[in-house]
Amino acid sequence: MVQKIAVTVLRSVIAYVFLLFLGRSIGRKLISRITFFDFIIGVILGSLAVRISLGPESSPLLGIVSAGTITCLVLLTDMLNLKSSWFRKMEEGEPIFLIQKGRLLDQNLSRAKISVSKLMMLLREKNVFYVEDVDYAVIENDGHLSVLLKPDRVPVTAGESKIPKSENDFPADIIVDGKIIPENLKSSCHDQLWLQKQLQSQGADSPEQVFYASVGKGDTLFVSKFQAR
Repeated sequence: MVQKIAVTVLRSVIAYVFLLFLGRSIGRKLISRITFFDFIIGVILGSLAVRISLGPESSPLLGIVSAGTITCLVLLTDMLNLKSSWFRKMEEGEPIFLIQKGRLLDQNLSRAKISVSKLMMLLREKNVFYVEDVDYAVIENDGHLSVLLKPDRVPVTAGESKIPKSENDFPADIIVDGKIIPENLKSSCHDQLWLQKQLQSQGADSPEQVFYASVGKGDTLFVSKFQAR
């Protein structure tokens, strides 16, 4: 029995480290944004971890040993997280900049496993509709997006400014990941000739060089090119 307990402790340690590694690899996401698919994956991984911990032979005693081992590991992880910056960085990672000075950082979006459409949704949740208004956008360790607007884009109420407000223009995504979205280009009342001229005026010879482009304020084209590889 002592041998079985020792094996269970070892299996539990392996299962815990395995789950930490998987969680770190899958990426960061807020609990409130977990989809049904994410929930199913979590259940499957949890079941696999139980099988790894207990092995082919299970009993109430071994279950208690496994639960106690994992609890101790959680407490140890929390302590190391508080005491060691190296361990905290390894376990949680670091905040990732997704936008810098109004420019999308495509490589960092890939690192964070966030698509352009998902990023735009997160920005809209912050009442930000234009990438060019953003000075910095950072995805935190918990999956939360922090946004710092450019100083001249900080919203001012009509009453404070005493300036009449014009109607809003909802941005239309024209290029995503180097590919033109024809229906959006057409709905913006422009054609590819206009798009090509706009791209060239901003230093892009072709759509393939552009990570993201949208038509928004004043019928202008916002362009964010791919980062240098």
